[in-house]
Amino acid sequence: MSKKITRREAIKDMFFVGVGLASAGTLMQACASRGGSKAAAGVSFTPMPDAPEGSKVDTRRWDSLGCELSLLGLGCMRLPSIPNANGRGSHLDQEAVNAMIDYAIAHGVNYFDTAPAYGESEVVTGNALSRHPRESYMIATKMSNFAFGPGNSPTLDGAKEMFERSLKNLQVDYVDFLLCHAVSSYSELESRFLNNGVLDYLKEQKAAGRIKHLGFSFHGNNAALPKILDASEWDFVQIQLNYVDWKEIDGDSGPTESEKAASETLYNTLVERGIPVLVMEPVKGGALANVSDALKARMAERHPGLSPAGNALTFVGSLPGVMVTLSGMSNMDQLKENVALFTDFKPFDQTEMDYMQTIADLYKSNVHVPCTACSYCMPCPNGVDIPGNFKVFNTASDELRIPDPTHPGKEFKQNRKVFLKAFKDLGAGSADACIDCNACLPKCPQHIRIPDQLHMISDLVAKVR
Repeated sequence: MSKKITRREAIKDMFFVGVGLASAGTLMQACASRGGSKAAAGVSFTPMPDAPEGSKVDTRRWDSLGCELSLLGLGCMRLPSIPNANGRGSHLDQEAVNAMIDYAIAHGVNYFDTAPAYGESEVVTGNALSRHPRESYMIATKMSNFAFGPGNSPTLDGAKEMFERSLKNLQVDYVDFLLCHAVSSYSELESRFLNNGVLDYLKEQKAAGRIKHLGFSFHGNNAALPKILDASEWDFVQIQLNYVDWKEIDGDSGPTESEKAASETLYNTLVERGIPVLVMEPVKGGALANVSDALKARMAERHPGLSPAGNALTFVGSLPGVMVTLSGMSNMDQLKENVALFTDFKPFDQTEMDYMQTIADLYKSNVHVPCTACSYCMPCPNGVDIPGNFKVFNTASDELRIPDPTHPGKEFKQNRKVFLKAFKDLGAGSADACIDCNACLPKCPQHIRIPDQLHMISDLVAKVR
């Protein structure tokens, strides 16, 4: 062959040989699908049994924090919901949340993460946790001061009001972990927490015992983190970390090496400073739980007792500097699987950690918008349903249903019909309503060039219409 191939393409070829499937064309298509519901031919996972009655998830002792934390934490951003009585929208299911939190505490999970920005989460989480002794759990919430005061400028009074409301919602006198929410650059730290006195206020609350540990969540690039760390004393830092983002986090991280973002670099920066690492997005918003059949097959060959989500969580939990692995579980089955995984936890060795980077390269070779459906970008001033458009596109990619006009025929016509209907169902919120106002860009924790991706989608829709 005269055509040169990239390292990623070469790895893909080796991967398919290892799986032993029939033809190169079929294999390339199989790898492009992330959402297949069936396992690859002849490959299945051995379901992980529930954690034994009375068993507890593993913990790690953190002397700098003076506490012992469960290696698994329950993220309360994606809690189960039920439809509203009027048939419009939904609300969090308090009974289901109660059951999940009861099960988590009974099995040793003691870290629960919420935020004012998560809608009803603080109230529902507070209702569930208040039924247990205060010493049996640790609660983390955030200072989500994104738009207070005139001109959307964060104010000290707004921060005070938010903190007091969090305590009331959570039904507690203090929070164990308080995070300055989504600080991605030093300039953002200045505008939201330094210049307005909010960080000084939070330190006062810590001195008064109303905050036990103070940190921040971070979505920025490699170069931004050290300057933020130097600005204050931090007890812990929360970062995005998973095996796909280990070498480079998806999104527009910048053209130069210093402007890139990589979980590995961020993690090592914190470990070198002796700062405990709190991990968000270990399963990348659920995306790593729904990988292609081909990737499922490769992981099942190596780890038949681990689901795709189990592989992702084990990668994170194997890092010794990680104090808690947060998982945004939305039903009891997910919780039981994760509790079982972290009970008598079996970490990967370095060979296994390196192996997961091969899986990461294969995963990244697919066409996919790296949206985790957090909806921080919403509402769009022009009414675009940003996560909805990305979900429709990604689903079509996962199911190999993106219509290819260069290959007209029966399959193209079928895919075209389904593809166009899905975007038509978005109504006025479709991608072609984007006017490049860029209001969404600073809000996206994944640093996705949202307008560019929306134009890519609208151009594709126009081309196949």
